[in-house]
Amino acid sequence: MSNVIGGIFNFSDKIQMESLSQRSRRNEIITGNIANAETPGYRAFGYDFEKQLQDLAASKEAVGVKTTDPRHFKNNFTSADGKIKPDVYVRPSESVDEDGNTVDMDSEMSQLAQNQILFRTAVETLNRKIGTLKYAINGGR
Repeated sequence: MSNVIGGIFNFSDKIQMESLSQRSRRNEIITGNIANAETPGYRAFGYDFEKQLQDLAASKEAVGVKTTDPRHFKNNFTSADGKIKPDVYVRPSESVDEDGNTVDMDSEMSQLAQNQILFRTAVETLNRKIGTLKYAINGGR
């Protein structure tokens, strides 16, 4: 993010932007599960990032860290560049179809809907911030 943009958006806004990025990735994982619902032997994947995002938000510290390599870690949930490290995993399932597929369409559709609602909420929050900035730039008009 450039310094100009970095000066306009606060830490909370940057958390929202990271949330958008992670929710977009989660959407890809969920839709991949849905697309493979009929694939024999397919194991459904999960994608968790909320805990890392909450820890980052709770830390209240700036992300910039001086390092010699971008693979260095700032702490156990972010890399040196401030990006969180989400957990992608094969989701354990108690119900396995005869063909070995673990995708539960009801669960996937529910997760997809929830993810989309939270994505739209983050977009709306950032849109309101941008609207406020536009209002200020236009002198209150």
